[in-house]
Amino acid sequence: MRSNVLSTLFTLVTITVTSVLSVPFNVTTIHPRASQLGCGSNPSPSEVRTMESQFRELLRADEEARMPPTDPPIPDDPDPPTPPPGPPKPASVNVVWHNVYASTQAGNVGWLSDDLINKQMAQLNRDYRGLFAFKLTKINHVLNNIWHDKADTGNAEEAAMKKALRVGGPETLNIYSISMKSSSFIGYSSFPQDYNGNKVNDGIIITYTVLMNGGRPEYSLGRTLTHEVGHWTGLFHVFQGGCADGDGLSDTAPQAGPNFGCPTFADSCPGGRVDNIHNYMDYTNDACRTQFTKQQKARMSDMCRFYRNIYP
Repeated sequence: MRSNVLSTLFTLVTITVTSVLSVPFNVTTIHPRASQLGCGSNPSPSEVRTMESQFRELLRADEEARMPPTDPPIPDDPDPPTPPPGPPKPASVNVVWHNVYASTQAGNVGWLSDDLINKQMAQLNRDYRGLFAFKLTKINHVLNNIWHDKADTGNAEEAAMKKALRVGGPETLNIYSISMKSSSFIGYSSFPQDYNGNKVNDGIIITYTVLMNGGRPEYSLGRTLTHEVGHWTGLFHVFQGGCADGDGLSDTAPQAGPNFGCPTFADSCPGGRVDNIHNYMDYTNDACRTQFTKQQKARMSDMCRFYRNIYP
């Protein structure tokens, strides 16, 4: 019954917002250094309102489906008390990695060894331990200079690459590592709500230079992928709505804009709460980013249940 209720509501709500979410989210530069170090997953305020309205409806239906009956029957011979459940198991997520590299006179550029990709996946699992278990099911090495050099958010090269390579449904994480040298970002991801409007576009694109030992000292511990997976599982940047709205969660402080480096202290909004400099959804250095909040974890779990059919 619960799954039928959620399925029906999801269908009704999706019909009302598909025309909005089928349009790729806007990419905006919100900080002078974002053009060098930023993420391209920046939906507009109107897109955020639409996404959040749909999500709240699904949460409401889920809560109603979980409510116990008002007058539960009393059995004649009650069973002994059920022991409390243990901690929930992490939800399993299949991952396909598309390593798109280029061939030049100096040799292959952007080619990643299977060992490096596996180490990056191990870091991803450490950062999401207890919440998701990412299982690398395939590594796909692809030689294509055009895709490697020119694929960028919303352009023809990106569309052609994903149409040719993407596999699986909403529950499969497709990662494309390329150079992004024609882009103003180092990575970007689709959101769970985007899937029904543009199935082929679902996934993460990331420059290989910000993976583990990728050549950028400030982003060499693999946390840029952790950040992008946060978007793929439903999180906004902690500075998404600025001081007015933040990311919509009460346990992440509102933040005026992204932080860089690893500041010892930052407080960009009034109210006495400090910036989220150690949160994976900020722009600080990899060594500085170490945590998700409790509400971020709950949101990712709910988003993946509602939109990606990913359950513990």
